[in-house]
Amino acid sequence: MGWTVKGIMPPMRIPLPPRAVAAALTESGVLGAPGPRHLLVPGEDVRLGEHRLRIAHLDADGLRAVPVGRQVVAIDVGVEAVDGGTELTVAVRGPKAWAAELVDRITQRAAVLAEARVVVGTAVLRDRQVLAQQRAYPPETAGLWEFPGGRVEPGESDADAVRRECREELGIDVLPNGTVGPDVVLADDLVLRLYTAHAPHGTPRPHDHQALAWLTEHTLDSVPWLPADRVLIPALCTRLTQTR
Repeated sequence: MGWTVKGIMPPMRIPLPPRAVAAALTESGVLGAPGPRHLLVPGEDVRLGEHRLRIAHLDADGLRAVPVGRQVVAIDVGVEAVDGGTELTVAVRGPKAWAAELVDRITQRAAVLAEARVVVGTAVLRDRQVLAQQRAYPPETAGLWEFPGGRVEPGESDADAVRRECREELGIDVLPNGTVGPDVVLADDLVLRLYTAHAPHGTPRPHDHQALAWLTEHTLDSVPWLPADRVLIPALCTRLTQTR
C-alpha cells in the first residue's frame, strides 16, 4: 500500500467561505468514516476503516486527527481566509488516495454549506463565566443543555438575531462580539454559529427552559450538552481561558 507523508499536498485556494469549509470538517463523513454521519467532537475517536484516530483539534482554523495506540495514520487540515475564498492545506499520513479524496469531500460539502441557513447561538459571558440553559422540550432533548439562540430570520443580521433571541429567551439585552469555534452542521442546509456576547445589565431568567447555569472553564463539561453545542465546548473553554 502506498502512503503519503505529512505536508505533501501544497496549499490550495478554493472560492468558498472559510466558515463553510470549517463547517464541513465537523461531519464524520467528510473524513470518510463509514456509517451514518455524526458530529466530530474534540477528544473523541473516529474509525476510518481499520484505522482509529482521535480528534485532537477542531476549530474555525481547521482540524487535526492524531493516531490512537499503535496506529500511524494522521490527518491535518488548515483553513485560512484569503481574498476571494479559503486557503486549504491538507497533510495526510496514510493511504495515498486519502489526501485527494479528503480534498474532494471537503470542497463538495463546503459548497453546499456555503448556502446554508444559520442558527445563532450565544455564549453570554460575565466574570469569566458563560451562561447555559437546560431544555424543557421536546421530550427527546429535554434535560440537555444548550446556548441561547435561534434561527436568523430573512433580512436579519446575525447580530440582530443574537440580540432578539436573548431578549426572548432570557429577558436581557446583550452586546454581541465575535464568533467562537467553527460553524457546526445541524442539517443538510442548516448550521449553528456561536457568538460571544456581554450582558452588562439585567438578570437572565429562563422563559422556555428548565434552568439556567453560569459555568466556568472548569465546569463546562459538568452538564450534558446537545450534540452540536458539545462540539463548541473546547473552543469556548479556550476563549474563557484567554479572558484572564
